[in-house]
Amino acid sequence: MRKTVLFTITIILAGLFFMNVNGFADAAEKIKSSSGAGAEVPDSGFLNEAVDIFRQYLAIDTTNPPGNEMKTALFLKKILDREGIENRIIDLGSNRANVFAVVRGNGELKPVVLFHHMDVVSADAGFWTHPPFEAQIANGMIYARGTMDIKGKGIVDLMTLIYIKRKDIKLKRDIIFLAVSDEESGSIGSKKMIGEYSYLIKNAEYLLDEGGSITCDDKGEITGVSVSIGEKTPLWLTLTFKGEPGHGSVPLPDSSVNKAVKAAGNIINRKPEFIILPELAGMVENAVGVKALEKIPGWKGNTEESLKNREFQAELAKDPEINAFMTNTIAVTMLKGSDKVNIIPNEASISLDCRLMPGTDKDGFIREIVKLSGDPGVKVSVDEYTPTLSSPADSAMVKAIAKSVSKKAPGVKTVPVLMFSSTDGSFYRSLGIKSYGFEPYKATKSQYNSAHGNDERIGVENFKFGIPLLLDILMELDK
Repeated sequence: MRKTVLFTITIILAGLFFMNVNGFADAAEKIKSSSGAGAEVPDSGFLNEAVDIFRQYLAIDTTNPPGNEMKTALFLKKILDREGIENRIIDLGSNRANVFAVVRGNGELKPVVLFHHMDVVSADAGFWTHPPFEAQIANGMIYARGTMDIKGKGIVDLMTLIYIKRKDIKLKRDIIFLAVSDEESGSIGSKKMIGEYSYLIKNAEYLLDEGGSITCDDKGEITGVSVSIGEKTPLWLTLTFKGEPGHGSVPLPDSSVNKAVKAAGNIINRKPEFIILPELAGMVENAVGVKALEKIPGWKGNTEESLKNREFQAELAKDPEINAFMTNTIAVTMLKGSDKVNIIPNEASISLDCRLMPGTDKDGFIREIVKLSGDPGVKVSVDEYTPTLSSPADSAMVKAIAKSVSKKAPGVKTVPVLMFSSTDGSFYRSLGIKSYGFEPYKATKSQYNSAHGNDERIGVENFKFGIPLLLDILMELDK
């Protein structure tokens, strides 16, 4: 997933109440679909099998570029064939592929797509405690690139599908397993799916991608649950500046590089306007905690009133992650000048990763950046702009997730959120599919933060937690 740390803008799901019941095994000896078919909760043998398959999957290096996801596609297909599950590989060329599989329901309800990407970002083994593609277990943790982003979810999806097939659970919906290539770069796999192969999934009602999370403490106690319903809009820009060229021995005040550096400084030091969404209070309470908020200067007795106070807003915004909840963000990510140290170039450029809050006008935002640059003649190129859509915060899927989670964590709210960054799941909303982000395993904040970083890892028991939970969600959705 193209993301740093996963944090979110919270949209409180009003009117949703949570069942105060015990865990899956305590709630009932059987999980039952509305058709009356029963399914025992997956036992330890099945969950250990899942861990073994997970580790094998992680050991396949699909660093993107180049991806080479055909290797993982063949790995998944071999398992699906062994289980007698209908499947196919979609060859994308250049050793890249998608995998589609399905366990058929009776068709009374529309399908659900369990979705993940097979590629991972690069890993510098020299900075890891354990080799990034050996999936070693140490101190109860699996260490490997892709554990959190997002091969873990992929195997939870796969094993849930396998369990439904083995137990012959009769559902009202088709359950579709979809694994794609290239999410970390150009989204070739998803673009192929919504184009040439949309007929395989266009009738689906829901899609579950990465995004929302179940956060726990070091003891495994759940402290927060989120479901992503959309993303901030990505806007990637390149600003190109022109100036007189020359020899580096004679500095030129208005050189292209100087203009680019000055513009970058102005942008970095800008004071963005705070955009306080009505739903922000719930997000802040979930992320920070009410007791901690009460200690912040500008507190006015409750979060809603405090968020109207400029001093309180400014104090919250000192945290970069909270600031991203409240503003249109700009990150200066690239600077290009001469390719030789002694040449002052004709042109220099900076690249910006901008993430826009809902309702922000793109053209007005670009005009603001031109003004900040200090150069009316700057050339602005839009490298990527994908207006994002959102899915309903009160759908049957969100309610099913909340109900299932409440069986393991009574009283913990499941909070619909917007994500900072983009995922491939957003593409599928164009087909009319309600796309959500939810990773059903548990993880601590440090484990979530290890995605794209060194020593990416997940707890073995936390990973196992995801399979019975996802199964229960699908059962609840079937009612």
